[in-house]
Amino acid sequence: MRDTLTRRGLRLEYATLGWNVVGVPILIAAAIRSGSPAVTGFGLDSAIEIGASLVVVWELTGAPKEREAFGVRLIGFAFLAVAVCITVQAVVTLVSGDHPGHSVLGIVFGRALLAQ
Repeated sequence: MRDTLTRRGLRLEYATLGWNVVGVPILIAAAIRSGSPAVTGFGLDSAIEIGASLVVVWELTGAPKEREAFGVRLIGFAFLAVAVCITVQAVVTLVSGDHPGHSVLGIVFGRALLAQ
């Protein structure tokens, strides 16, 4: 039973990895076109999800605890970096009075994500 659940978990993680590996470049393009901190944050979050999925794969394949703890710390630092990046981008946008545009690509990708 445990082996069946582990294989199912690995399949789900590989699907998540595939989705995010395809999605990150799309979201980066959408963020650049729109200049939107929200789309930037969404893209960076998807990039972090790749790392999180790799940590889960490590765990499911029997990784040593030291490697698991290192992976979790990296994910924590990545979220901190995203928070700093979005905060800086939002402050620059606010101070400059620039208004980010909308991103049809980001909207379509986000809707596809919600439809899952």
